Amino acid sequence: MAWKLWIINVCLILNWIQIVSMTKKNKNTRGCFAELRCGERSENLSIAVQGLPGLMGVQGPTGLPGPMGLPGLTGPPGRDGFVERPPSFYAELRRLFITKNTDSTLAPWTISETANAPDILNYFSPETGIFTVPMDGLYQFFLTISVSKAKASVFISRNGKRACTVWIESVASIQNETLAWGWASGSIDCLLHCHTGDQISTVASYRPNENFNSQVYGYSYSTFSGYMLFNS
Repeated sequence: MAWKLWIINVCLILNWIQIVSMTKKNKNTRGCFAELRCGERSENLSIAVQGLPGLMGVQGPTGLPGPMGLPGLTGPPGRDGFVERPPSFYAELRRLFITKNTDSTLAPWTISETANAPDILNYFSPETGIFTVPMDGLYQFFLTISVSKAKASVFISRNGKRACTVWIESVASIQNETLAWGWASGSIDCLLHCHTGDQISTVASYRPNENFNSQVYGYSYSTFSGYMLFNS
């Protein structure tokens, strides 16, 4: 008899079971689920069955642009602006220069900070007047020579060999008799394909056949300059 009473109690309990099907949106899957509840209160038994996701909806309109982001980090400092500058120099003869019965390199020279790159002393010596080529390339050199009541023969030298010559004379004479004198100047430019380590200088000549020494007037009236056109 006890088992019959147990069956009757179970049947009474089942009569109170309500199956409630609710359709709810799921924010993540957009699906549905069914909930089985026993009695008015669901804390005793709750079974949720999740359905399959629904179809993807139509894409909504594009949103407004977001606020501007924060500034990025400051980059590293740039290189010295003279790093990419081609080698160049500009110099002025410091004083009167006179050869003494032999060819002589013109020197000393004055270099201006405003007309030259900071690293000029790496390849041009104002005391010796020698430009040491820092890299292979085609270079152009300019030489202006001035004389007063004198003559001068000056040439641009590469590694001790004559490359280009300028002759200036400010004395007019016939048969060794001076008729007039004054001031004169002359200039030359010279294109040279140079290699690293070549030495370029200006040399004043002594002419024994004519028995005269070159006299070059300095004090910025005589100048020497050069720069690299392109490397190779």
